[in-house]
Amino acid sequence: MISVVAIMCLCLTNCSDNPQKIGEKIGQEYCDCQKDYAKEQDKVYQDFLANFDSYGFKTRQEARQKWQDAQDGAKKKFDDCRGKIDEEVKEARAKFPTDISNLLDPNVQRKYMENPQKYLSEFTKNQEKAKLFEDALRDAANKCDASNKTSDFSKIDEKIRAIIPQQPDEANLRKNLINRRITEQSGGYFGNGWGWQITSPDDIKDLKIVKEEKVGNDYDIDVHLVLQKGQSSQYEADLTITSVLGQDDWGIDFIKTNDIHIDQTGRYNNCITTEVKKGWGISLQFTNTCDVVLIVGGQILGNDGTWTKFSTMVNANGMGSISYNGKDYKIDFIERQ
Repeated sequence: MISVVAIMCLCLTNCSDNPQKIGEKIGQEYCDCQKDYAKEQDKVYQDFLANFDSYGFKTRQEARQKWQDAQDGAKKKFDDCRGKIDEEVKEARAKFPTDISNLLDPNVQRKYMENPQKYLSEFTKNQEKAKLFEDALRDAANKCDASNKTSDFSKIDEKIRAIIPQQPDEANLRKNLINRRITEQSGGYFGNGWGWQITSPDDIKDLKIVKEEKVGNDYDIDVHLVLQKGQSSQYEADLTITSVLGQDDWGIDFIKTNDIHIDQTGRYNNCITTEVKKGWGISLQFTNTCDVVLIVGGQILGNDGTWTKFSTMVNANGMGSISYNGKDYKIDFIERQ
């Protein structure tokens, strides 16, 4: 008479070698991971919704970040669980290898050469076992119902969108000015199309809000900026920024440049000599005797009696020129590029 212990051992041995049973077992474990994840998501949702008002969010972005952090915690638990299942699948597949590329392994080649018929028979059986395993694993996954019908995440979004952030402040403007271009206006030194691109928070050396006015649902903000990249010259700009409320916070709708100019230090005034050159035409020629690239800005008096601004770059220890057709000229600044 077979003992109970022997029967149990026989069952465990058969189950551990049965590819279909292995696939069903791992598939159910993966389903359990999904169900636990759905329960955890619902718990996170219920807790966040119940405590939303007590968090005292000032901005939508702040609320969304906390909601995302809560979801990330639940997702990490699921990822850890799924990682363990993936390892089980990997170990199970290793029990019945069917990859023909294994023949490149010298040990496998030796086994094949010793008894090709036996090797091919085992390979065919492994293919059959692998199919049983993959089919069982897939069927278990397809039958799994881990959906969560109780959580309506749209209620979280409604709560977040009900937050009206305070009016745009200096920190908000500094953030939103990144990647914006401050353009020259008509009649300026640098000409239409020229612009100063803000690419980093470090480019903004100073920002002052001069005036802030609510216009309908938007804000018109007069701002004074001091801008500088590395060792280049400083620029100052006066802007009117129109801010609108976006999905998460105040953002810039558009910028009107009232003025942008280079700060005049006078440090490089002795680096440039200027003379009128006559040839095929008349030009102003600039000679740079210093080893840094410089910008020369000035004005030309036209025959109609009006002054027109200009600027030009002169390479280190180099020369530059502009066309000159006027009665007089004056140099307003010489500064580092």
